[in-house]
Amino acid sequence: MIKFEQAFKKVISRAKVLGTENISVDEAIGSVLAEDIVSKYALPPFNKSVMDGYAVRYDDLKYIPVKLKCIDIIQAGRVCKKTVNKGECIKIMTGSLLPKGADSVVMVENTEADNKNKGLIKIFKKVDYGENVCLKGENIKKGCIVLKKGTLIRGPEISIISALGMSIVRVYRKPTIAVLSTGDEIIEPGKNLIYGKIYNSNGHMLLSLFEEMGIKAQYLGIVKDEEKKLKKAVMRGLKNDILLISGGVSMGDYDLVPGILKKCGVKKVFHKVRMKPGKPLFFGVKNNGLVFGIPGNPVPTYLIYSIFIKPVVDKLMGKKVCLNVAGGILKKDYRRNPGRKHFVPALYTNDGSVYPVESYHGSSDIFALTKANGFMVMPASAGFIRKGQKVEFLFW
Repeated sequence: MIKFEQAFKKVISRAKVLGTENISVDEAIGSVLAEDIVSKYALPPFNKSVMDGYAVRYDDLKYIPVKLKCIDIIQAGRVCKKTVNKGECIKIMTGSLLPKGADSVVMVENTEADNKNKGLIKIFKKVDYGENVCLKGENIKKGCIVLKKGTLIRGPEISIISALGMSIVRVYRKPTIAVLSTGDEIIEPGKNLIYGKIYNSNGHMLLSLFEEMGIKAQYLGIVKDEEKKLKKAVMRGLKNDILLISGGVSMGDYDLVPGILKKCGVKKVFHKVRMKPGKPLFFGVKNNGLVFGIPGNPVPTYLIYSIFIKPVVDKLMGKKVCLNVAGGILKKDYRRNPGRKHFVPALYTNDGSVYPVESYHGSSDIFALTKANGFMVMPASAGFIRKGQKVEFLFW
């Protein structure tokens, strides 16, 4: 059994950034750029109005109110060939190209049509020079690095890439992941619950967590505690970059996973970590593939995903690896048996207060996690932490 810190280092050190691929921008959310994005164009590519209103000459607005002759109307996407001369204006829509001769835009709310003199527009509020105009290249200049290699692609990045006219982007490949649930006692949600059985929560939680990362994991279903069937399922899973096996890694008579993995050619890196919950965690490798054997209870499953699996997936995808840890102040005495690093479901509030979930009943109590936003971390040597002391908090 090794310490948590040692286990974390061993896992992360074996995760190597995957190769790159070209994918559609529409599929790129959650991926990481594998190259700099350099703008081939200026954004905006022309001087444009940012308001519905009237394109004017600043010099014509020295004395307010003033009446100007409206000589045209410009809708978005249309190029106006007319020039705004002294005493003139052109009605303009948001996003439209600013016509020649104009240097500012008056909001439509600050104007009104002259009912007596058709074609005249009364302007009753001044604007600063260049007001309501976005100049060519004001947002992005042609030839500049817009997004750097290693940038996580979110919604705003998708918008920028698309605005530059790119439909394909080069990213680090997302890992392929397989999720396998084991155990005679579990059945799939939606089926009738038989006495002595429980529903499979771990498998579907993991699938959803990967979906949240933008990864469609392969679900291998539930395999009973039978060596032949388990070996066949494991061999299928080993074709992926990561194989996660839920259940069957402890010391019971039917905990077959470690032995099956060995027969399938998986090299054990460690089995058992000095942490609570999650002690039976198995980690192994086969070629470049990574294998996790996770305890069957839901709380350690979520914890192990948060502190081992997600960081590994991040590294494979070219993201920076870091645990989201902060310091807080414990708001209630907390006692437990020392000996292993302990992760306690807790709530961290805006003022830095940490409240352990009072109703937490142990590894199977997934309901407790719905009342928390992370884990309070207790050192292996600590058996008691008094109210008001500083504690480490791990956000998920």
